[in-house]
Amino acid sequence: MALLSNEKTEANLLYVEDNKATQRLVAMMIKRRFPQLNLILADNGETGFDYFISLHPDIILTDIQMPVMDGIQMSRKIKALDKGARIIAVTAYSDTDSLLETINIGINYYVLKPIRKEKLVAAIEQCLKDIEMERQLRIQNECIQQMAYYDSLTGLPNRLLFNEFLHQSLAHAQRHKRPLAVLFLDLDRFKVINDTLGHAVGDQLLQAVAHRLKQCCRREQDKVARRGGDEFIILLPDLNSAQEAVSVAQKIIDAFALSFIIPDHELYIGTCIGISLFPEDGTDGDTLIGNADMAMYRAKEEGRNRYHLYNPSMDVQASRRHAMENCLRLASQKGEFFLNYQPEVNVRTGRVFSAEALLRWQHPDLGLVLPKQFIPLAEETGLIITLGEWVLRTACAQNKAWQLARYPLQRVAVNISPRQVQNPDLAEMVESILRETKLSPHGLELEVTEDVMLHDVEAVIRTLRRLSDLGVHISIDDFGTGYSSLSYLKKLPIHTLKIDQSFVSDITVNPDDAAIARAVITMAKSLRLNVIAEGVEVEDQMRFLYSLNCSKMQGYFFSTPVSAAEFSPFICKPYRQLKAPQVNTIH
Repeated sequence: MALLSNEKTEANLLYVEDNKATQRLVAMMIKRRFPQLNLILADNGETGFDYFISLHPDIILTDIQMPVMDGIQMSRKIKALDKGARIIAVTAYSDTDSLLETINIGINYYVLKPIRKEKLVAAIEQCLKDIEMERQLRIQNECIQQMAYYDSLTGLPNRLLFNEFLHQSLAHAQRHKRPLAVLFLDLDRFKVINDTLGHAVGDQLLQAVAHRLKQCCRREQDKVARRGGDEFIILLPDLNSAQEAVSVAQKIIDAFALSFIIPDHELYIGTCIGISLFPEDGTDGDTLIGNADMAMYRAKEEGRNRYHLYNPSMDVQASRRHAMENCLRLASQKGEFFLNYQPEVNVRTGRVFSAEALLRWQHPDLGLVLPKQFIPLAEETGLIITLGEWVLRTACAQNKAWQLARYPLQRVAVNISPRQVQNPDLAEMVESILRETKLSPHGLELEVTEDVMLHDVEAVIRTLRRLSDLGVHISIDDFGTGYSSLSYLKKLPIHTLKIDQSFVSDITVNPDDAAIARAVITMAKSLRLNVIAEGVEVEDQMRFLYSLNCSKMQGYFFSTPVSAAEFSPFICKPYRQLKAPQVNTIH
């Protein structure tokens, strides 16, 4: 074989010609006119056919009349194997029968002898155009295939391709009686990062997550796919035991404990993982994915950065949860929500100085639904945004009504969830409600928990500072139970710390609780912050807290949460003042 190569080769041309002189002249002409072609030379049809089998040339230029195997025989054998082969025949015959035979075989072009350069060039150019057109079509089809089956951001398979992988793996698993697992993941706090740092950073984080997830897999057969948003799904075929799936899940959780380095940002993000197993948790793809999804939600309910294996009891719980979510969505429209108010008392003056607004849900069939049963669900589904706005508007309107009635109440306190604080429009919404209800900003207190520090701290500080600049009072609720935010207390524009009731309940008998309460009160005073003790239920607790220089309290000892009509008399009702309390303190 003679091979005339060129660095810019774009296609291979097989030239079959038994006349060496003709072959040399035509080859030289082709190389000058088409330097991008790589020429393969053969001197008979049999050799030419062997080269076609081994090298798959893009174009075949062949003489018709040759020894051993002529061009017609070779072309017939080539077309039998590849109908799309591009063949240019060179023939001395111009009679109709000979030309018809080349057409019947499927030869694409023919050039009569003696060879005219322009005719041969035109035939080769047309072949090259056909090759380029096919290349473009192939690229387009690959792009379409990529868009149809792969996620454009991460390059991972999408849910459609994942379902195909899962279908094939299930067929294999059923034949060979081998278990497989589906892992369903979503990212903790991704929306916060996306909203506060921008979609560009969020996209880079998703790409980094995709890369890390692939590194956590056992082998190439394991498939990682992006379901959409911040949800990912992993297929683990051909398991030896369920423990292998658990090991991969734990490996992912451990990997997510390390930060993700994005340009100009070092980000920490957790994940919750649900695991379903074939065959015990399902024998079809939809069931396995659905059960893994349910297990993931159970993991989220139990806290961040954990996995959970599916079990059948989750079906009942998921059904209840779905029913609760539907009821929750309709509750606002049906007017099933209402507010109760609990007094906050200054025991030194004996007066109620503030009221905390507490959301309640009276369901027509379920009765009174406890906040701990529906607030987390409202948070998870995003309903807390509209629900929180209704609470804020209702509480502000009620305090304005109390002010117009000349009740001496300083503020009404409203709990703001972490998800509401993450909303960049929170300050505008509060300002709008204050204008609408004509309530002075000094008549409103917003209570946030320490968990807001789990999110973008600088964004939280900006939002709270803007609210504080309006004149709104800011307090930290349930202090001491959440994320340790002591280092941020000086940065946050807060006015009050509320000692969580878990430290108050045993304050007179538990030295640790007493020490914590004493430390919080001392720290708050040193930072010039007010301090309120929550959950005061008996007189001994009240007296003990008062001895620690905490005079502002809240709890069932003073009043349970009551309706606005029942609360109104509390505003003017004096409590017994504590002039010289006698208590047995714990040191």
